[in-house]
Amino acid sequence: MNRRLHGVLVGSLGLLMSAGAVLAGTGGASAATTTAGTVTLTARSAGLTDGSPFTQVSVNKACPTGYQDDLNVFLVTSDGAESGIAFHLTDGGPFASAPITASVPAESTDTTYVNSIADAFANVDAPVVDGTYPIHVVCGSADPAHFPERPTFTGFIDVTGDTWKVDSRPAPTATRITLSASPARHVQVGQTFTLSAAVSPAVPGTVQFSADGGANPIGGPVTVVNGVASVTVPTTTRPTVRSYAAVFVPANQLAHAQAYGVFDYAFLAAPTITVTDASGTVLGAAPRLTGGQRITVSATGFQPTTGEKVTAAITRAHGPLPAGLPSATADTAGSVTGYSVTLPSCLTAGSHQLVLTGQDSGVKLTFAFTTT
Repeated sequence: MNRRLHGVLVGSLGLLMSAGAVLAGTGGASAATTTAGTVTLTARSAGLTDGSPFTQVSVNKACPTGYQDDLNVFLVTSDGAESGIAFHLTDGGPFASAPITASVPAESTDTTYVNSIADAFANVDAPVVDGTYPIHVVCGSADPAHFPERPTFTGFIDVTGDTWKVDSRPAPTATRITLSASPARHVQVGQTFTLSAAVSPAVPGTVQFSADGGANPIGGPVTVVNGVASVTVPTTTRPTVRSYAAVFVPANQLAHAQAYGVFDYAFLAAPTITVTDASGTVLGAAPRLTGGQRITVSATGFQPTTGEKVTAAITRAHGPLPAGLPSATADTAGSVTGYSVTLPSCLTAGSHQLVLTGQDSGVKLTFAFTTT
């Protein structure tokens, strides 16, 4: 892979690795903060075009548990975009004890990528303008699927003409971003929802929302008003759980740090429930059944992708019942198919309901029937 293309790819990954992310349960709120700590950057040279500008990076704090496998270093441009300077630093790891220090190679290797500051600007199409720029040092995990947070420490460099130097100003004040959705847990396929980001402290800035963990931007940056920014998220055409991201870029990046959050949200199929008897005949509304009769249930509208546990119960049943009905597991489309259950023989005459409940989604589907 050529140097510039590699830089572009790592720059895009910066959206996923900016200021720490907390992955909540589907439809639950997530919150993220930058990590307080002093970054020390050791210069290799002073030229913007010189490859691998640092010999080492250090932080006076340790990386959190689960994020101690590598360090990644990004230049942050004036519009908040990140571009990789050093990716997958492991020399000095694991980064479990304070202070942490990673050595930076002079050239890229098979496992570690390094880039000049000039190329870092170019790879995200940012002009090189004299000024002070944040440098993000991000703690990485070898298992990002289970450890999606990206704890981040922030330092600074000064750029003047075709040279740069380390800026020793204090780290910016950390910010926090909390994500929530309306409706709160899920919507049906074909419907939109509102994704909101609450920023604390409520300082000026913008939030860029995106789908699929940062891969697909949703519109442009949204101005934070009274600490909140919101966007209407386009619908999805099939049952699925999608990951959404939000990056807060403060108006003054020298005073406040960026914040990043991710949020999983479910799109459910329209709820349906179909019940058949032992012969395979579909039962109509409120059929007359008997205790001990075996029925088979198929249902849609539960949480997709995750293999949601679906419990079953009979309500308004009189007299003692067995310990309980067996549970089922929804498939990747959020459907339960061929769930067979024998009605308790102790059911007394009257109206009853078979209730299926998704343990993650909270979706309840009912089938009414009577017994004599």
